[in-house]
Amino acid sequence: MITDEKFTKATKEFDAIEKRGSFYNMAISLINNNFEMEAYFLILATWNFARFRYAVNDFDINGFKEKIKELNPYFDQLKDEDFRTINFNKYEEDIKKIFVTLSSIKGVEYTGASKIMHLKNRCVFIMWDGYIKGEKPKKYYNKLEIVKNGDWKIKRYWNNPEDYFQFLKDMQGRFKDINFQSNEKTFAKAID
Repeated sequence: MITDEKFTKATKEFDAIEKRGSFYNMAISLINNNFEMEAYFLILATWNFARFRYAVNDFDINGFKEKIKELNPYFDQLKDEDFRTINFNKYEEDIKKIFVTLSSIKGVEYTGASKIMHLKNRCVFIMWDGYIKGEKPKKYYNKLEIVKNGDWKIKRYWNNPEDYFQFLKDMQGRFKDINFQSNEKTFAKAID
């Protein structure tokens, strides 16, 4: 069972080895200083570079801004929600609409969509990538203490809105009893 102590320890260990963490903090600072688009591009260029690098020369910045503007009403509905308490079923169609819209943008795609969603609402959305989606060979996971001691079962999530939505619900169920408090990161970020 994942306890508060194990969860906190794992987040600290991850912070110590994740060398790109400062880019996340820079992105948050940009958002806090009203440079929202710049924050998205920083995260796409650093935490989604595998996709973004192939689109950067042709990336339609104005089109991207318009998509974000179109999605703002969906995000606004979620602004007072929190990962621990949100009724995801109530917002299922909205969450899927956001995910489909963002993931259809070349250079953003599935991983980038979750990152943009998280930056838009850091209290609700969890970022995902190939590792957290269970895409990698099992040998990578079998080295992890959480897997070795039976606290975590690898589940494969596919690149589609249904699986991202299910991922959010699964993570909420998995971590609902964790009492994590931090001034430095939201609970949704700590899960990532």
